[in-house]
Amino acid sequence: MERARAVITSVIAIILGVTLLSGPLVPSVTLASEPESVALESGNVTVSTVEMPEEVTIEKGSYGAASYYLDAPPVRIHFANLTGRPTLVYKLTIEELGYTRTTNHFLDDSAGDTYALTLASDTFTDEEIEREQYNGTVTVSKRDEAGHGVVATRNITISVVE
Repeated sequence: MERARAVITSVIAIILGVTLLSGPLVPSVTLASEPESVALESGNVTVSTVEMPEEVTIEKGSYGAASYYLDAPPVRIHFANLTGRPTLVYKLTIEELGYTRTTNHFLDDSAGDTYALTLASDTFTDEEIEREQYNGTVTVSKRDEAGHGVVATRNITISVVE
């Protein structure tokens, strides 16, 4: 019984000692390694062609759902040059709804010669959707060592599908 109590007390003492040593008591001591730094928006990207969607849809939910779902097709990007870790941004704006959705795509050398930029889905309530069609703008921009800039922009029709 004494031996078991001694082992438990020793384990608790070790846990408390390590916690205090690596915690706020001695701030210069750390037992964890620093995460590897990722240099985002570094390198360069040169886009040769951009295939933009011609239409985006807002579809009524199934089974009597009281919401609509945004369905934006991907934008296909063809690269002339890609080095480092640049960022491409896919942005959809529907001014009549006061709506903007942006998705960042962090690239690296594994992206290859083409890349599909996707836009995260979103929902709208019945009260927000009042028309059968809206005008929107799709914009693709880049962020790299050369700075920020628009790669392509297109005015599109957003159809409401009941």
